[in-house]
Amino acid sequence: MGLIIPSAATHFDVEITAMASQFTWFTGAVFVGYILSFVVFDKFSIKQVLITAYITCIAAILLIHFTQDFTMLAVWFAVFGVAISLVACGSSTLITQIWEGKARQTVLVAQDALFNGGGVIFSMTATWFAAGMFQFSSTYLVVAGIIICTLGMIFTANFDREIISTESGSSQVNTPEAELIKTQWNLGIIMVGISLMLFMLAKIAMFIWAPQFVEQKFEVGGAVSGEFMSNVFTAALIGSLAGTWLASRMNVKYLLYIFVLVSTVSVWLLTSTDDIELMLLLAFAYGISISATFNAYMAYALSFVAIPTHRNIAYMLVMSALGSSLAPVSSSMAVDLTGDIADALLFCLGILVLVVFTLGISEFLSKPVAQTTAGTNPEAS
Repeated sequence: MGLIIPSAATHFDVEITAMASQFTWFTGAVFVGYILSFVVFDKFSIKQVLITAYITCIAAILLIHFTQDFTMLAVWFAVFGVAISLVACGSSTLITQIWEGKARQTVLVAQDALFNGGGVIFSMTATWFAAGMFQFSSTYLVVAGIIICTLGMIFTANFDREIISTESGSSQVNTPEAELIKTQWNLGIIMVGISLMLFMLAKIAMFIWAPQFVEQKFEVGGAVSGEFMSNVFTAALIGSLAGTWLASRMNVKYLLYIFVLVSTVSVWLLTSTDDIELMLLLAFAYGISISATFNAYMAYALSFVAIPTHRNIAYMLVMSALGSSLAPVSSSMAVDLTGDIADALLFCLGILVLVVFTLGISEFLSKPVAQTTAGTNPEAS
């Protein structure tokens, strides 16, 4: 978002803060989509939801690309956000059905490696499109192509494999989740969700304003801010690969604590340095700190319940989306109040301090339940 907001603002002839706020329709719709996940997967199979949602995503991307109306852009952002959030919940639910224990936390953390790999590619792609004076949404057409490939895999994949039923101990075909598992809740998972909400608020706000902060503070062009974001995602990719390996060998909560502390310190240093070279190096540190944090949060939260369900996953995704949806508008308000983009980073720093505090509270509220360390569910294999 941070890399395309300036060109998008120029395309629609609006202020940068107005364009940044417009993305709240996307992040807010993701939040709504995760709420819908609580009930959608009770009524429809995962395969049905994935196919319908991905086709909707392709249509929304095309409408985003061709619309000339700034108001209608919000509508297509919202449609895409709802659809892609349903996909995210369905995919994570499949993972929790098939794997258990350390294998589950390893696979969840491994998703971040793929996310960050995409971040590296799309940081470079967005910078290339911007330098070539292409329309801001041209990068999204690449996303549409990837979704088409994913649809091909869904149509050829076997979604009828057996999943263990926690109620009866018998095997069940992949039917709506409510028939299989009773959802468990406790203070631990609830507090970890609040902590994730705050972390995502700071993370998305950084994605929006860090490139513009670099350009404003050091009076450089888009190529340097593009390099900054590319460094972030390159480090995030490396960190998530290392995090995947570490998640298979250590308690994921310690991995999470490390990521959050590094994120807080790196943002503090970013706000205080006057050296452009150091700024680009700190991008690597920040990238490592966000490398596998989302799914480390997910794995840690799910360790508080014996058998995770799509409702537990939807709760974590809802909290993540709530933080993401608040990021564009709240950080834009911080910038509007003073007119200084640097205040957006100070806003992120303050939120990250709260993240550290909430994680400390979660440590005292509840203890994770004992989980099996079996690699996979034998009946699901």
